Amino acid sequence: MAAHSDRGGCRQSHRPGFLLYLSLMIDRLHHFIGELQLLQKTTEAAKMQNRGIEDGKSINAAAEENKTKNWGSEIATLKTKIKKLKSDCDAKAKEAKTAETEAEARKKQSEGFLLEYDRLLAENQDLRTQLQSIEQGLSQSDGKKSM
Repeated sequence: MAAHSDRGGCRQSHRPGFLLYLSLMIDRLHHFIGELQLLQKTTEAAKMQNRGIEDGKSINAAAEENKTKNWGSEIATLKTKIKKLKSDCDAKAKEAKTAETEAEARKKQSEGFLLEYDRLLAENQDLRTQLQSIEQGLSQSDGKKSM
């Protein structure tokens, strides 16, 4: 029985060491569980941030696609306006050319009228001079008859 009781004493002497070992192990497990929870929270936050970035990228991609579509329609509208403006410009250029041609023709016509006016003025002056000569000749012949 002494051997049996020795075993009981041995068990009791190992018990505090074992309990100390268990408490250290529990403390380490508790520490590791805390670190694991912290890492899980960090990982979850990173995942959320990554989702936000991916969502942002998809939103940005959609926004870029919309911008591209809007730019495409704006380019088409501007091309149409450019064609219309070119057409208007060509029409105005033709009108200007026509007006320039008409102005040149009127200038030549007015030069012709001016020459004709000068000729008629000279002819009128000649006719007045002739008329005055005739009147003087008639007045002199009337004066000779009266004497």
